[in-house]
Amino acid sequence: MKTLAKLLYVEADEEITDLVDRLRDLSLEDEVTFVVPDRARALQSAMSFRLLKRYADSYGKRVNLVSGDDRLQAMALEGGFTAYPSLAAYDSGSEVHRTGPVEESRPVAAAPAAAAGVQAGSPATGEPRRVATMDRPREASVISGTPRKTPPPSRPAASGPPLRVYRPYLIAAGVLVVLALIAGIIYVPTANATLLVSGTAVKQDVTLLGVPGTASSSGNQFATQAFHAEDSQSLPGVPTGQKQIAAVKATGQVVFTMYCSGFFCPSGSVSVGAGTDVSTADAKHYVTQKSVNIPAPKGSASVGVAAVQGGAGANTDRHTIRNITDNQNDNLSVDNTDAITNGADARTATVIQQSDIDSIRDAYSRDAIPKVNDQLNSKAQGLKLVLVGQGVQATATSDHKVGEEVQGFTVTVKVVGDAVAFDEKIIKQMLKAALERKISQGSQLTTNATTTYEAIDATTDGHITLNGHAAGFYTPVFLQTAIRGHLKGMSPAKAHAFLQSLPNVVDARVTQSPYGLPWLPLFSSRITLKIEEVSSNSTTP
Repeated sequence: MKTLAKLLYVEADEEITDLVDRLRDLSLEDEVTFVVPDRARALQSAMSFRLLKRYADSYGKRVNLVSGDDRLQAMALEGGFTAYPSLAAYDSGSEVHRTGPVEESRPVAAAPAAAAGVQAGSPATGEPRRVATMDRPREASVISGTPRKTPPPSRPAASGPPLRVYRPYLIAAGVLVVLALIAGIIYVPTANATLLVSGTAVKQDVTLLGVPGTASSSGNQFATQAFHAEDSQSLPGVPTGQKQIAAVKATGQVVFTMYCSGFFCPSGSVSVGAGTDVSTADAKHYVTQKSVNIPAPKGSASVGVAAVQGGAGANTDRHTIRNITDNQNDNLSVDNTDAITNGADARTATVIQQSDIDSIRDAYSRDAIPKVNDQLNSKAQGLKLVLVGQGVQATATSDHKVGEEVQGFTVTVKVVGDAVAFDEKIIKQMLKAALERKISQGSQLTTNATTTYEAIDATTDGHITLNGHAAGFYTPVFLQTAIRGHLKGMSPAKAHAFLQSLPNVVDARVTQSPYGLPWLPLFSSRITLKIEEVSSNSTTP
């Protein structure tokens, strides 16, 4: 018994890409066996087997195939796979090595039977006796009498009912065929008549105002609806900006002490000026930040100092500043009772830069903007949608400012869109109506009028302004009902001549469908009349 590999059952409607995906997902399997039905869509061509083999080799997998279809077995072997005719054969390791057409067994012809009869030979001469058999009648002389005239054979009796029984059905079937033929001639055919007329150009510009609400359109106003959609999310950010930080001077406090005993000690106070230099034994220098007065002959006072040089090296422990540079008073001493700290070396700091925030905004809005657009279109439910302002926009705010030195920050991205929706069919009707009001009575617009508009000043509350444009051609009024009534039952040639005689008609076309007849439909409702403008005696609109 062989060790079974991973079995994957192939569905009949799976594609070759589905098999490749399933093969890739089995990263822990070295050998995979596909059990394929006879009509599997994924493996119906040698190209599919080669493609599957290429991916199997790239994933480092050995692929077997189990199928009872000889054609699939042959293509599998050609593609470099191991094929088995059934799961039982796969379980026992009986793979297919060669496929070919199954030879049909040819029946062996049976030996002919011996002829029936008994033959005897003459013992003296050895010649066979002439004995009657099934194959040879006995030879004898026969004397026949006068032949009798054979009567003609009688006509065989009819095996079914006579034709008159089916006559009513045949007549009914013929009537139905005739009725169907008449109905096909009267009701099925249609005719299309097209008048190519010379028209006069006309155009009209109109401003339409959209107002929120559901009221019916009137004058130059139409109803609109305002829609709003948004999406937001807070995302973590990592600063990538570089900023040079200067060295920081160490700061702290020192205490000046005046101690004098004797007859020649000063009285009052001793002044120590701002900028007085004090230092440590290892030559770290500091200067006082302001002047200070020390009581005399005995007393002390503290004052702030800052290191002369910036950097962490200027930090020093307490009781290390004991020298006063250029000290002229032997009774005056200095000491730092606390450590001098906060000195820092120059360094490069990682800070927030604007591109860090913008990149987060752009990455999120790449999917969020189409999402918000889909939300707006879904709310519009087939209405014409005009976005407000610049359309759907994304904004980003950070919890830290640009230039701040932080380990991380949070950016809130908000994608917002507003739109105004309206029924575009109503807009086109209003523009066409404005164009029709411009032509004189007794004239009509041709069917090829065009309407366009530009949307401006859309607001979030649903107001919008449209600059509309309508252009077309007008011709004399053609009474289509009367023309169609005149054309019914007329021959195509006479119909063409009649249409050609109408005023302003340059050309006329008459077509029939689904098949042509020597006459047009007998009902005017089966005739369609279309008027098109082909040229103009004025400027093109």
